[in-house]
Amino acid sequence: MPNNNENNNNNNEESQKEISAVNFDPASFSSVIRPQDDLFRYVNGPWIDTYTLPEDKPMFGAFYKLAEDAETQIRDILESEDCPAKKSRILYRNYLDTASIEKAGITPIKGDLDAVDAASSKEELVRTIASLTPYGGPNAMFAFGVCGDPKDPKTNIMHIEQAGLGLPDEAYYREDNYAPIRAEYVKMVAKLLRLAGYGDATTTSEQSERFLKVETQIASNHWDNVATRDSQKTYNPYNYADLAKTLEALNLDAFLDAAQKSYDNSEEAKNQPIDFRKAFNKVVVHEPSFIEGLNKIWQEANLEDLKLWARVHVILCWASMLSEDFAQARFDFYGKVLSGATKPRDRWKRAIGVVDDACGEEVGREYVRLHFPESSKKYMEGLVSNLINAYRESISHSSWLGEETKAKALEKLSKFEPNIGYTNHWIDYSALNIKEDAGLIENMREVSRFVFGRYTAKAGNPVDREEWQMTPQTVNAYYDPLLNVIVFPAAILQPPFFSPSAPDAANYGAIGAVIGHEIGHGFDDQGCEYDGDGVLNNWWTEEDKTNFTERTKALIEQYNAFTPTQLIVKYSHLKSKEERNAMPHVNGALTIGENIGDLSGVTIALKAYAFALQKSKGQEIDGSDDAIRETLLNAPKIDGFTALQRFFLSYALVWRSKSRNEIAEQYLQIDPHSPAECRTNGIARNVDLFYNAFDVKEGDEMWLDPAKRVHIW
Repeated sequence: MPNNNENNNNNNEESQKEISAVNFDPASFSSVIRPQDDLFRYVNGPWIDTYTLPEDKPMFGAFYKLAEDAETQIRDILESEDCPAKKSRILYRNYLDTASIEKAGITPIKGDLDAVDAASSKEELVRTIASLTPYGGPNAMFAFGVCGDPKDPKTNIMHIEQAGLGLPDEAYYREDNYAPIRAEYVKMVAKLLRLAGYGDATTTSEQSERFLKVETQIASNHWDNVATRDSQKTYNPYNYADLAKTLEALNLDAFLDAAQKSYDNSEEAKNQPIDFRKAFNKVVVHEPSFIEGLNKIWQEANLEDLKLWARVHVILCWASMLSEDFAQARFDFYGKVLSGATKPRDRWKRAIGVVDDACGEEVGREYVRLHFPESSKKYMEGLVSNLINAYRESISHSSWLGEETKAKALEKLSKFEPNIGYTNHWIDYSALNIKEDAGLIENMREVSRFVFGRYTAKAGNPVDREEWQMTPQTVNAYYDPLLNVIVFPAAILQPPFFSPSAPDAANYGAIGAVIGHEIGHGFDDQGCEYDGDGVLNNWWTEEDKTNFTERTKALIEQYNAFTPTQLIVKYSHLKSKEERNAMPHVNGALTIGENIGDLSGVTIALKAYAFALQKSKGQEIDGSDDAIRETLLNAPKIDGFTALQRFFLSYALVWRSKSRNEIAEQYLQIDPHSPAECRTNGIARNVDLFYNAFDVKEGDEMWLDPAKRVHIW
């Protein structure tokens, strides 16, 4: 056994080293699977078969390797003696101070629980919950936050959304196949209540069953995760009087008054005064039927059940930062049952996560200085420019868009604003009252008050276009339809996704497709609802919108037929057609936005790469399909691979990943992204140039009849 474990560790180290989309090793590809049959497993199959997921990881792959690298770099900054991110460093040390955390036990939240227990009426309970809200406590079963108004994106407005659940999604409360997960959830709740001193095993078991019934009532009013993607249906402006009337049983006046008084009794209020009631003068309600149902719950539920809900959510809010018994109980459900990991992540890694969430831009500034050279930013600016030009060509020469819609699409594209590497408007943390001699939860309460005040103060004020929603050390990217901006943090603009020394074919197949994906969100099923100024506004002709919808429906149908291979294996014992139809599969309607982004990203990255080749030869840019094909087919081979092959191989390597069955099934239910193999094979089979790259023919597994291939941008 020791030798096997040592071998596994060595294999893991080598496997991690091999995750490079821009500098790959052909010897690592499959010798038994052909790219014509399964591009994803041709590239990634041997790695998936030999890589052993560490106990603390529900999944791992190219994105996660890069995130691990960033974590290590942030740790080095925080542990250096001359660390400039002073408040981040205090929080980091707080989280690592397990002796103090164990000694404190439940004491840091005992006052919160006592306040909930003491509530003698529903109004008193509402006031108690509200008073905890600025301190990082639970909400009153609805979530609120401030961002742009979709009808007036230059102005911030309060948004209200459904909330109040501890399971990932409303389906977990109603579908029979989630019954085993509900049973484990109830066990966790009972254990947390027992640890908090609310009775013995029998008593807390009864309480946890009652708690589940309350959450099931809340969940019955939730919109499903496809409905919440509808930008038009989730835009419902309310004035304060209408909102207060809708939430009459909850008593919104009492909630806002108590939250205001709680916030005012803090150091943050001196630096950032707010008017919480004024912030709710105008709001956007995302799910109106939910708040109507929520009002009915507060009207009909008995006080003790509502107190039980609040009590459990107070504990859940802080369990991961309490003593090990609480943290372990929480992990045993969320980490093991839902995700499949068998042990928590290293504590220092969890500490980095806390710092990133709390004041990530403070340490992020130093990360950028040390790990993101200006030369990389300049290269990426050129690559992004080529991608935008490629979109311009595709829109201009679209065969299915009318001239009126083309003009509007081109106008929107002309207003795109790419942000690369890092923000130019860093968050000012001077008002954040982190104390060297305070404990973890005390300091995290200060963080919560700081964030609460900072965001509430934005309501009714102009939107700050320079502010980012991700730190530079985040391995991700995003498109904001209200600002019409695309953001690419520094951490994702590095090897293995990007290297200035890598062939252009590899860079365009890897980071180029990722960037093209984000630009594509401006024209996916949600992005197309917003114009170039970020206004929720239909700028399509009826005929063009119909054509677009037909294409998206075809893509939805394709993805509805996909089930990840690992789950096909797991459920291979199912015999009847009815059982097989019930097997977990991709939800094409949920993932359509991301699938459009993927398809657009690859299509446009290919065109942008062709433009780069044409420029390098001093040729005039020609975006016609024939010119693009000729340019790419005649590009020089590199190490035996054609440019097209290297592009698609790099793209497949971007999605190299392995996951446990538990997390794979959870993500099929809640994640708007398709599984990695579907993001690879599902896209490639719709791209004509993939067939040229590997001489794919009818009868090959990757073959899709030309008439069924979806072409959008």
